[in-house]
Amino acid sequence: MLFILDPPNRYLRKMAIDGYIVNTDTTPLKKQYEEMHKIGININQIAKKVNTTGDLYPEEMQELKEMVKELWHILRSSPLK
Repeated sequence: MLFILDPPNRYLRKMAIDGYIVNTDTTPLKKQYEEMHKIGININQIAKKVNTTGDLYPEEMQELKEMVKELWHILRSSPLK
């Protein structure tokens, strides 16, 4: 039996003898992360401008709403469901 505080070499030895390796294709998750990262950068740019100037134009508010909607769409279509 292995415990959390066991040395890593003991864990590796145990997995080499009794364990198994699971190869997982993370390509869909990477694409999802990249899309969300780009949207997050755009939201942060607008937030920085608003915090600096105190102005939020209706077009920017609409853009924010669309980006949040896109984020929800990405999350709902997540391959982790």
